Amino acid sequence: MVGQKIAFIGSGHIAEILISRFISSKTADSSSIVVSGPNISRIADLKLKYGISAASDNIDAAHMSDIIFVCVLPGVVPAVINDLKSVNMGSKILISTAAGIPLSLYESSIDNVKAARILPNPPSRVGEGAVPLTFSSSVLPEEKAEVLALIDALGRCFSVTEDKIDIFTSIVSPAPLLYYFDSMIDSAVLCGMDYPASVEMVFQTIKGCLKMWEESGTDIKELITQACTPAGTSVESLRVMDRMCFRSAVKESYYAAWQRSKKLGSGEK
Repeated sequence: MVGQKIAFIGSGHIAEILISRFISSKTADSSSIVVSGPNISRIADLKLKYGISAASDNIDAAHMSDIIFVCVLPGVVPAVINDLKSVNMGSKILISTAAGIPLSLYESSIDNVKAARILPNPPSRVGEGAVPLTFSSSVLPEEKAEVLALIDALGRCFSVTEDKIDIFTSIVSPAPLLYYFDSMIDSAVLCGMDYPASVEMVFQTIKGCLKMWEESGTDIKELITQACTPAGTSVESLRVMDRMCFRSAVKESYYAAWQRSKKLGSGEK
């Protein structure tokens, strides 16, 4: 995508993940990236850190760009849409990262808009994201290819129907997974291991499990069975997890996140 001008409306965490990855992967030059938003000090930090440019406002950023990322909170989207109404969007592509906001809102509010939705997650910063992607019907095949070439730098891209985006929103956040990893570390400390050794042990265990899962091609349920010796320590761990309703807690947490994502799109608080 080198040569294409890319605008970021919004300067928060998601915008920085994208900017950082596009530049580090050489998918885009820093000179081709412009950012806009109300937080002047934050934008100044991004300019200094990545060598990108700042626009005077959202309209200015959109005018000078070929691809426009809308990286704002869902409640801010209507104000951004209002800004973009005065921009000729015919040759541009709008890519929204706002959780829960449907493409139909952009299509019904902005003339001639060609839009897509993605949801980058934090591992996207290192090119290992799980990124859902969906397009509005007005996006041409060659334009889809351009977007895919850009988004592929973030990790593995999943082309899905828009109704599945909210499911991705709930599942691909690393926070619950990292929370579990942190609990493993705490457990090792509880049993008498010092903290630095606990961190290294847990990290290697997780890394080894993921590599084993990736290279074996085996269903994860079978891997769990293989890891358990009858009447052994692993079976005892799983027995306690079942008694404490571990699986139900995990499912309820992700289900609640899915419901929250849908509420964000409907404007509920």
